[in-house]
Amino acid sequence: MTIAKGPYADALTVVMLVLAPALIFSSMSQESGASAAELGDVNIGFYALGSWPRNEPIFNQGTVVPASVNSGFGGGAKVGLFPHFTNRMIGLEIDSNGHSGAISFPNTANGQNAGTGQSNLVVLSTTVNLILRYPGEVVLPYVGIGAGWSQGVLPSPDIVGRSDQDFETANAFGYQFLAGTQVMLSRKIFLFGEYRYFSANYHWESLALDFRAHYGLAGFGLRF
Repeated sequence: MTIAKGPYADALTVVMLVLAPALIFSSMSQESGASAAELGDVNIGFYALGSWPRNEPIFNQGTVVPASVNSGFGGGAKVGLFPHFTNRMIGLEIDSNGHSGAISFPNTANGQNAGTGQSNLVVLSTTVNLILRYPGEVVLPYVGIGAGWSQGVLPSPDIVGRSDQDFETANAFGYQFLAGTQVMLSRKIFLFGEYRYFSANYHWESLALDFRAHYGLAGFGLRF
């Protein structure tokens, strides 16, 4: 099995799954723009994402061994509301994203060495973020924290001594810290860049990984 080929197809599928509901929401928001404006600023953003995970030890069939977690790419979408009563400084976002990757590690289990264990890895996450931003007219820096649900998917595990399923998913609680800047191109269109630190612990069959990753985001959005 070759790891290098899989993540590209996985990432394309991830982006389609993430963006589809956001596009539907965007259409609905345009139809109800007047009512949204009465509440405050409603932001809808779409972005590309790069991930740079930390190499963490992995638990494999009773043995803890060092692992290599490859970087990946993907995309996401977020919808945020900044109410009038907070002077549009404090808001809540619903964020959904996904990205590709891969893991590999010495396949040492039960005292025996079976070469290298490896698998493609797809990470899907949906979080609720609390955002604090500077209420500027053109440049709006912001910071935030978020928590929610995450899935670590192994599309093609190749791990000797373990049931080699074609597809396995682990659900986990995930949290993140973020900081970014939004730049208004007009009253309704903006660009943004963002850094995130994300953490989730995935537990598959006889396999567990404490996933820790740095994310870089770049995207555009609409304000209603």
